Amino acid sequence: MARKIAVKELKQPDRFHVISVKVFRYISRNKKTLYLLSGIFILAILLSGGWYFYMSNCEKKAQEIYSSAYNSYQILNHKKDNKEYQKAVNLYEELIKKYPRTYAAHLSYYNLGNIYFVLGEIDKSINAYKRFLGRASDHNVLTSLAYYGLGYCYEAKKEYADAMAAFNNSIGQNTGKFYLVMNYQNIGRIYEKMNKPEKAEEYYKMALEQTNDSFTKNLIKMKIAMLAYK
Repeated sequence: MARKIAVKELKQPDRFHVISVKVFRYISRNKKTLYLLSGIFILAILLSGGWYFYMSNCEKKAQEIYSSAYNSYQILNHKKDNKEYQKAVNLYEELIKKYPRTYAAHLSYYNLGNIYFVLGEIDKSINAYKRFLGRASDHNVLTSLAYYGLGYCYEAKKEYADAMAAFNNSIGQNTGKFYLVMNYQNIGRIYEKMNKPEKAEEYYKMALEQTNDSFTKNLIKMKIAMLAYK
């Protein structure tokens, strides 16, 4: 049975009609504000899209310079050629200057750390590694390698406490047994240089427990045996 419509309901205006009238009145009174907000919204979309294409273009150009720099010294096969390394340094520095926000620029700091170490420019190497680590993720395998390189830099400067801290940070990145064994050996060597043979032996034994490589085992055993004469 159909519901009877009360006289009171018939006298009341339709709700949809009332809301529509209010909306149209608001729009007519606030046209300028609404136009401004719409313009800002559209501008934000255009800017975000433009920024995306701009950064994509920067990444592409940065990658081209990065490849040129990287290839310039990879052909050396670890041979020291100051001229070629300097060429790579110049390219990496150009990349960082032109495209500092790119991922290629971030990687360039890591490679500069390696090159400066080879060239014997230890302070520059330390600075480059630190710049890389400042933006690096804990899940990036290069983070461990940067700490590893940083440890060698501090060791070269005979700043053994900093070297040990760097090698320990490298261990903390969990990059597998190979670097774990290497870092244990590195810390053992640092303790040797600090005239702490007991601690050196402790870390050499930790390295020995982790490795399955026969050559590495024999080398570590030899180091442990030599500690007895110190």
